[in-house]
Amino acid sequence: MSKLDLDEVNSMQKGKVHGPFLVENMVCQKYHMLTSKGVFLGSDPLKYAMPLLLLQMAIIIVTSRLLYRLLKPLKQGMISAQVLAGIILGPSLFGQNAAYKDMVFPMNGKITLQTLANLGFFIHLFLLGLRIDASIIRKAGSKAILIGTASYAFPFSLGNLTVLFLKNTYKLPPDVVHCIGTVISLNAMTSFPVTTTVLAELNILNSDLGRLATNCSIVCEAFSWIVALVFRMFLRDGTASSIWSFIWVFALIIVIFVVCRPVIIWLTERRSISIDKTGEIPFFPIVMILLVISLTSEVLGVHAAFGAFWLGVSLPDGPPLGTGLSTKLDMFATSLTLPCFIAISGLQTNFFVLGKSHVKIIEAVILITYGCKFLGTAAASAYCNIQIRDAFCLALLMCCQGVIEIYTCVMWRDEKVLNTECFNLLIITLLLVTGISRFLVVYLYDPSKRYRSTSKRTILNTRQRNLQFRLLLCVYNVENVPSMVNLLEASYPSRFSPISVFTLHLVELKGRAHAVLVPHHQMNKLDPNTVQSTQIVNGFQRFEQQNQGTLMAQHFTAAAPFSSINDDICTLALDKKATLVIIPFHKQYAIDGTVDHVNPAIRSINLNVLDKAPCSVGIFIDRGETEGRRSVLMSYTWRNVAVIYIEGRDDAEALAFSMRIAEHPEVNVTMIHFRHKSTIHQNYVIEEESEFSESHLINDFKSFAMNKPKVSYREEIVRDGVETTQVISALGDSYDLVIVGRDHDLESSVLYGLTDWSECPELGVIGDMFASPDFHFSVLVIHQQEGESLAMDNSYKLPDSPPRVGDPRVHPHFSVEEGFTSVDRHSNR
Repeated sequence: MSKLDLDEVNSMQKGKVHGPFLVENMVCQKYHMLTSKGVFLGSDPLKYAMPLLLLQMAIIIVTSRLLYRLLKPLKQGMISAQVLAGIILGPSLFGQNAAYKDMVFPMNGKITLQTLANLGFFIHLFLLGLRIDASIIRKAGSKAILIGTASYAFPFSLGNLTVLFLKNTYKLPPDVVHCIGTVISLNAMTSFPVTTTVLAELNILNSDLGRLATNCSIVCEAFSWIVALVFRMFLRDGTASSIWSFIWVFALIIVIFVVCRPVIIWLTERRSISIDKTGEIPFFPIVMILLVISLTSEVLGVHAAFGAFWLGVSLPDGPPLGTGLSTKLDMFATSLTLPCFIAISGLQTNFFVLGKSHVKIIEAVILITYGCKFLGTAAASAYCNIQIRDAFCLALLMCCQGVIEIYTCVMWRDEKVLNTECFNLLIITLLLVTGISRFLVVYLYDPSKRYRSTSKRTILNTRQRNLQFRLLLCVYNVENVPSMVNLLEASYPSRFSPISVFTLHLVELKGRAHAVLVPHHQMNKLDPNTVQSTQIVNGFQRFEQQNQGTLMAQHFTAAAPFSSINDDICTLALDKKATLVIIPFHKQYAIDGTVDHVNPAIRSINLNVLDKAPCSVGIFIDRGETEGRRSVLMSYTWRNVAVIYIEGRDDAEALAFSMRIAEHPEVNVTMIHFRHKSTIHQNYVIEEESEFSESHLINDFKSFAMNKPKVSYREEIVRDGVETTQVISALGDSYDLVIVGRDHDLESSVLYGLTDWSECPELGVIGDMFASPDFHFSVLVIHQQEGESLAMDNSYKLPDSPPRVGDPRVHPHFSVEEGFTSVDRHSNR
């Protein structure tokens, strides 16, 4: 045997020694065993720390990703997959093989893996704290406070009463009683970061239930911190040392909020000014402060993650700090090292040590605690008049646990607060309860049920009942505003037919944990999103000043994951009784007409809104910058509008909208009616039973064209889709805006050969053609939601006759029912 082989064989020695409490394993390793000499020199890489660490990380990450793929149809999260990966790789399964265990997870390799995993974990916990807005605990209503309190008090109090009963009945040993008491404290927890993570993964973070669960969880977590701090400081050691420990930890929290927070905010503002670029953060100084605070936590006897978490809580959530730090640290902490930390809990789980007699008692207490938590939450929810199904789902969400609870289990096991049996049972039950709860919530709760119905609001219905036209405009950035304003101008708000406008600024949730849907005037002025929202609002308010008395607007901002932000759009459309929701197309066009940027997330939003909206939906293809076109705000308005009519509900809806535009005295409106050659001798007859049938609308438009010189009707006789395409291609640049229905009568010969393929099905056959870079005008694709006409009251019915000339009164429903505020046209903004 060579000297190298001999060194590798003898590189590690292990044995059992008597520790302060029990017999423990001791590992001795040579100090130079860091990097391998290479297989070509006969070296075994797995005898060295670095290759072994890389192998362990690779196995854990790959296994957890594969399990996540398998469990995704069951709506399980990544945390559950990572714990299961640890269980599979650990002594419960593969670890039973001694050769595998000594090769992949030898005792000398555990300390390196745990050190790196803990480093990633406290950074991850810092990011979780960073996403928390500490002020929401003050904003939590009485309902959330009651439910959150009951969710913690019921399992904690009834669980401890159960322990007292079992202690006197079964004469349990003191160590078991102490372990069970710890289990109760752990199961009563509901962590705010864990709850928001579960809600985001289930795409219900910004739903009514999600917002309530968010507020309830932070109340419940506040109780958890208080009880955990008291337990740690006053029940673990002697009274004097515990008091001093408590004082120093409290002093650390004060230093974090009084010293570290102002310093970091000052450094951020100074850097933004020095480089003249908002959104930049002093990354390395913040990391140094994070490391110092974490080190101080360890010096004071608490985990490094404690200080890191509170440092994150102290800093403002959202951009620039929340977004910037998450972007830089999330990949390393969450994707690379956190799986190792979570998997360690599974690696320490061993099903083969669950054989003692008191295991059944411990598991019974765990289940009783979960049951009390569920019943307490459900009972408090029912008391607050929450629907039974929603109360049931809220109780299930409050029973979900994750990374915070797993961290607590691992920490208490290392400190011998939990024995092996309690730890194993806690991890197994946590997986089962959380997994079942997530699956049931997905099955039972549908956030769209509030605005899903068989009846929908439509433009046709609004015209028929002479109701106020109410628009919900969705915008992502300032670039969306000019063309949206042009669309409002073309819609011709007047005193006889005023328009209510609701603007919704859509912001992707980054750097914060909870979703937001608030009126613009209630936004935090220090939030960078407020700056962009203000610019958007100013653009619409300027147009509102120019049309005072005929158009009134309310402005909202929604910050939520793009995977579920469609719920905010549909909820606002329902609450504000919107007739039409207009959402931007997912492609942005450059000034030369070519596609400049494609956003798949926006496309997903559009598809969800089309599927669930309680009213008609318009997808707006904005080419406002093409060929130098500008907004009405820049003294430019659309003068030429065309509507494409083939046949179908959506075409009728588009025609109804264009008839409103036709009332504008300065806009030329052309209806291009495609008819098949075989129908050239057929005439449209008004159907008496339906005043707003398609034939009636066409004849009504023809009457418009006869009486108004700027309105024209044009028929195009075609034989198939090829000739239809030729006519559409010949439109050129004659128009500023083209309106078209999304869906048509697919049996129509006019579309023959065009329905076989479509790049963007959400636009329909004709709309997809207009999305081509060959066209340079804006396009509005309108979809009438399927369903019956909505049974509306007369709250927004317009007067049957025009008001007197010079009448300064604003339509009463602008200010009384909606809370609109008038804009002073002479104010300086």
